[in-house]
Amino acid sequence: MYESEDSSVASSSFGEQDEMEHFMNRCSICFDAHLDFCLEFCRDQYCLDCFQKYIVEVVKSSWGLSVTPIRCPVCNEQIPKHEWTQYVPRKVTDTYDRFNKPYRSYTRACPHCQDEITPCVYNANRNQLMQSNRLFCDIMESMLFSCYHGDSHKNHTDHIAVKRWITIYKRQDWSDSKLLILYKNIMQDVLTFEKHHISHTAKRFAHNISQEFINNFCVEPDVWKSLQFAHISNFPRMNCTSCHTMVCLHCGYDAHPGLDCEQHMKRMATDKATAQDIKETVEWKLANSRRCPNCSIMINRDEGCNKVDCSYCGFCFCWACRSSWADGCGFYRCSNVTNQVSLLTDTSVAATTTNTATNNEDKTEVGVPNMKNIQARLVNHHLQRQEDRMDID
Repeated sequence: MYESEDSSVASSSFGEQDEMEHFMNRCSICFDAHLDFCLEFCRDQYCLDCFQKYIVEVVKSSWGLSVTPIRCPVCNEQIPKHEWTQYVPRKVTDTYDRFNKPYRSYTRACPHCQDEITPCVYNANRNQLMQSNRLFCDIMESMLFSCYHGDSHKNHTDHIAVKRWITIYKRQDWSDSKLLILYKNIMQDVLTFEKHHISHTAKRFAHNISQEFINNFCVEPDVWKSLQFAHISNFPRMNCTSCHTMVCLHCGYDAHPGLDCEQHMKRMATDKATAQDIKETVEWKLANSRRCPNCSIMINRDEGCNKVDCSYCGFCFCWACRSSWADGCGFYRCSNVTNQVSLLTDTSVAATTTNTATNNEDKTEVGVPNMKNIQARLVNHHLQRQEDRMDID
């Protein structure tokens, strides 16, 4: 009696040990293929095929303006570049290097000649920065002088506000973390001054002041990127240097003063003069695009959950209501959108939608192991081993 129980316990213990050894020698992503290598830092293990697919998917989605770190899909530790590049083709590394550069400029292709339009270019030259610093103050003072009408104008609130920024700017005693706030405050006063006191034909002071401010600092890449998009937000239109077309930096079509991007695209879609292929593209964008709440640039998305990271400025927001993701929206059902449930009038449609939502909730990010599926497979494997042992007994 006791011998039989001891034998059963020992058998069970050996069975669990066999299972552990089985999975210890398997890829941490698919759990099927034998491991080909372990990462040096975290020692997570993979087969070459799974790891290559994971790296390729991450690199393909890393075309934004931020440098995307390659992380272990199991423990999320960053993998040094010299290590992950050993296991992927050279063209994958070249693609990553092309898209993942600090201080990468935002560009738009001209809709007519297809040449790139670049509103901001990072300047790391110290000597040029010192010259640009003086130029910034010179432009500010020129703007004030252009509308100077005696001592009475010096006492105007708009004049005092801009003059104060010249004094503060010359000191430059702020940190990188305060630069974006400083820029927004300066530009608010400069734009107000230009609107009230500068003639329409001379309204280029604010634009030049904005560019000189951004070109003046050797700052962290993320800070410079935020300054770049703040500039684009203030000045969304730019001339193509090749064909001299005025282009909207937000939507990429011809500039549309007096209309927002959506209104302009709707007009293009109904205009008989619009070519058919362009009209189809515009209609698709109207159905599948929204402006980022932070940088106002049109973002395309035709599938996936509500959580969206802007590939340009990096702002994370809800696709359904466009509020910050930090506000607590749901991945597949946004609490701020009231008509999501009311659309489900038919029972079968509601059931289908519920099943779809359930399946979506089970999805994981590309390259990240689906723990629910792995646990289910482990349980099924354990039960199958027990049944096999009972059949042998």
